[in-house]
Amino acid sequence: MGHERELPARARDVMKAGKLPDRPPDRMWGGPGSGGPCAVCGKTIGTEGVEIELQFMSDEGPHTATYHVHTQCFAAWDNGRRRGGSNGRSLPQGGDGGMMPSRERYTTNQGKRS
Repeated sequence: MGHERELPARARDVMKAGKLPDRPPDRMWGGPGSGGPCAVCGKTIGTEGVEIELQFMSDEGPHTATYHVHTQCFAAWDNGRRRGGSNGRSLPQGGDGGMMPSRERYTTNQGKRS
């Protein structure tokens, strides 16, 4: 990426500006880049790369806010968020064993025993 040294400051700036929450996401996923901009650095997350999608539920109804970030930008944001006095969890609490409905991918043969 070439700008890793700048990421902690950029992550702090987007949180201070209210462009990205400073609390743990309600849900998060990882996968191929969408081709859109990163919420932390603003650079394109190429389809050949990996992105993390962060989803935050609104306190005022059924609305959600979704942000896409590079993996390195996520690490800078998460580290800054945790240092900023939030509850210290880097991942959302796992109800249902950490599974997120309709987003699971099984990579092993389920139900088969050796």
